[in-house]
Amino acid sequence: MPVAVLAVAPPEMGWLGVSIAEVNEELADRLASVFGPTAGTGVHVVDVLKDGPAEAARLQRGDVIVQADAQPIWDVRQLQRVVRAQPVNRRIVLTILRGASRVTVPVVVGPMPLAARAQLAAERFGFVVREAEDAAAEQSPAPARIVIVFVDANSPASRAGLQPLDAIVRVNDRMVRNLEGFAQALWESQSALALVVERRNTPTPIAVTLELPR
Repeated sequence: MPVAVLAVAPPEMGWLGVSIAEVNEELADRLASVFGPTAGTGVHVVDVLKDGPAEAARLQRGDVIVQADAQPIWDVRQLQRVVRAQPVNRRIVLTILRGASRVTVPVVVGPMPLAARAQLAAERFGFVVREAEDAAAEQSPAPARIVIVFVDANSPASRAGLQPLDAIVRVNDRMVRNLEGFAQALWESQSALALVVERRNTPTPIAVTLELPR
């Protein structure tokens, strides 16, 4: 199937620099007991990434984000959409439940790092990658390879037969040697993605096509 390609760069998206999770039942019950029955929703900050906007704003592990500016926050995907839509360097005010206090924290939105943008691009098709050195290469320093580290069950990647440790060498007939090229190629793909991968103990590269549900 032909792949539609757009002459666009990967979009610059806002980023907070936090690992987040949904508020689980136990945490929701605790929040409700402290802040009242309407306080059982939000997004749980699992980790604050070093040198990111959240660290600069002094967000903490265990914080629960319940509002961004005037927008109530209900779940992880909503917060991600809100933050990614912000212009870089824009200041937003987060309302946070911390311990027994409700606090407001201003955060200056940063640019999403390249690795995160690459992961976001791959996430649409159900797989996760990392950049790794090619241990088999004879030159020094060894060139980078894009290696699949996780494939989501029942995803386009799984249905196409991709496996962890597959090394991606071509995306839509374009050689990819680093995360920047990988992210660019994926962001140009709309509903389908043609990959060529190298697999351990398989003598020839494997060509696969991933298609998003219509």
